[in-house]
Amino acid sequence: MLDKVDGFIEVLFDNTAREDERHDAAMDIGKYDDDRALNALLQLASNPDEDDIILDACGESIARILVKRNQYRKDLINNLTPIARKLAEEYIKVHKPEWL
Repeated sequence: MLDKVDGFIEVLFDNTAREDERHDAAMDIGKYDDDRALNALLQLASNPDEDDIILDACGESIARILVKRNQYRKDLINNLTPIARKLAEEYIKVHKPEWL
């Protein structure tokens, strides 16, 4: 049986899913302080061929997890696509401005 994180990951990587479903999964998974969630988001957010709306949501969710962990990882942020990086930095700027 899939738990919620596994379910969100399944939707994230399902290219047959609607864009809004994948976007919602990317946003919802950011609520979980879970390495599986973070790794899935990082994988998608570093793919320049991914849809912009998905990259946007992934960047924000990555930042949400890092803020929740109180752990700034510039190395992870720097590996994101420009769109994902921009959203991650915007989220961090609001919630942990001292990191930037």
